[in-house]
Amino acid sequence: MNMLWLLLIAAVAAVAFFFAWRSQRCAQRYRQRVTALKDELAALQAAQQRPDRLDPLFSSLHEAVLRLDGDGRVLAANAAALNAFAICADKLPQSLAHFYRDSDWFAQFRDALAAPAGEAQALPNIKLNGYVLSPRLSQLAQGHFLLLCLDITAQHRLEKQRRLFLSNLMHDLKTPLTSLLGYARSLESFGDDAEFRAEAVEVIANEAKHVNQLLDALLRLDQVEYKQSDRAAACAPAPLVAKVAEMLKPQCAERNLRLTLQVAEDARQICMDAMDFDRVITNLLSNALRYSPEGGEVTLTLSWQAAHCRVVIEDAGEGIPEKYLPRVTERFFRVDKARSRGVEGHGLGLAIVKALVESADGELTLRNREPHGLRAAVLLPAKVD
Repeated sequence: MNMLWLLLIAAVAAVAFFFAWRSQRCAQRYRQRVTALKDELAALQAAQQRPDRLDPLFSSLHEAVLRLDGDGRVLAANAAALNAFAICADKLPQSLAHFYRDSDWFAQFRDALAAPAGEAQALPNIKLNGYVLSPRLSQLAQGHFLLLCLDITAQHRLEKQRRLFLSNLMHDLKTPLTSLLGYARSLESFGDDAEFRAEAVEVIANEAKHVNQLLDALLRLDQVEYKQSDRAAACAPAPLVAKVAEMLKPQCAERNLRLTLQVAEDARQICMDAMDFDRVITNLLSNALRYSPEGGEVTLTLSWQAAHCRVVIEDAGEGIPEKYLPRVTERFFRVDKARSRGVEGHGLGLAIVKALVESADGELTLRNREPHGLRAAVLLPAKVD
């Protein structure tokens, strides 16, 4: 019996010791956590008191970041900000007004500096040195501020192109739709006139075709940009080039143009769907013929270079102004507003070509020729057996 009591007392003591030991461990961990939190708080407070310690962190950001004082002077800036505002780091601190001059913007900027500390304040966009920046001002510590400028240049340009495109598209759709409506109503009154009926039918068919081309191009571009690339797709380019050239013979004859083909005899295939390759060649050749002078010559050369197929189309037209060459493949971009009739007038033709070529891991290059003309080169990967 006594032995049982001794065992029970020992068990209770062991349990008590275990819980005491565990409580001590928990208390020790708690003290360590409290100490760590105090250290983190001290570091944060030190950073607020010494905002310059944050500069190394800002240097790793891709967006433009400037550290300012309460008077709007730039104390430090990361690489993106130095580039966007054309700032010389050796000459800091300097007033922000030295790098960006806009009285209306600075009126709101001064109000934001004087506002009570709180959430980040949005400021009007900054347009400077080809950049469009969306700035946000936040207070770091008393008398120190952070100006974060998000680069929205691409979005701004795309939005501008989108608005211009929609404006042009609505205008160009309104013209054929007005013709369709006008001739449809006229047929009700003059439908018995065989000559007028024939004219109306032809106009209605042409305008409906024009509308259909625009909508088809928009749908096609959307499909190309979002479809999955088919790595198994392949086609023989030489027969397709000959087919497209045959189809364009009437266009050549109409303006007395010569279309010369220089196609290497090679049975290899390229990693691209036949329909996509047909559309690429048709678009580039049609553009070359359309902008070539009457009686001129357009040359298409197809050659093989190691693991690639190269198609080069050259014309003797006016070419493209050098400042527009980097942008002619952008969606909705147009070089000449006067050339607004048809799909190519809306900047969709070359955008589709580029999307198709890049979806096949290819490359499209456009260069002006001397003394005049345009050279379009398409490089596509060859099919590996």
